Amino acid sequence: MNYPDKNRVARLLYRTTALFLLAQTAFGQNRPGEIYQRNWLAPDSLYKAAPEFQPIPGMYQPAENAVQLLRGYDAPVTVLIFFGNWCSDSKRELPRFFAALDLANNKNFSAKLFGLDRTKKDSTGFAEAFKIEKVPTFIFLRGKRDFAANGQVLNEQTKDELGRITETPTASLEQDWLNILKHDSAWAQKMEVEQRVALLGLSIAILSTTH
Repeated sequence: MNYPDKNRVARLLYRTTALFLLAQTAFGQNRPGEIYQRNWLAPDSLYKAAPEFQPIPGMYQPAENAVQLLRGYDAPVTVLIFFGNWCSDSKRELPRFFAALDLANNKNFSAKLFGLDRTKKDSTGFAEAFKIEKVPTFIFLRGKRDFAANGQVLNEQTKDELGRITETPTASLEQDWLNILKHDSAWAQKMEVEQRVALLGLSIAILSTTH
């Protein structure tokens, strides 16, 4: 009797398992035995449940020029963050966001965390209302927000979006954040004037040292 080669069987099982896991990821299916942090979470609760999300001092250094401008933003903004504790991009970007938030030390910014499993759906339809397809998604909304889980109130709160960072920043998290805030035209004009004044002051200082 001929028996199948054990190595061939092992390779076949490996490939089948790998394809199964890839299919689960592609179609947004949850994995058996995986634990998900769902719905609203305070940062401290997230750090306790998943310590890898806690910023480590010195691990990430946000650009000082961007942080300096974030310190000067003078209107309330709520940053709504959809994330997955299973997601490598979330594990990378959330600590970077909180590092920049701590350095900016601006009380006008408040962060709200909403955890999703691999389906990126929740029982209240909250993620669907904000059209979440990838995590992490950082949504920057004008004003302080107390979110409702359903109805017209939630629909109204999806308005006044300044912009969002999805999955991976274009430049860096703090620079993309700053670029989004520039959609607030009044603040952008104010910053432009302040930068021109600063450059004028620098030019005068340089000229005075050359005479």
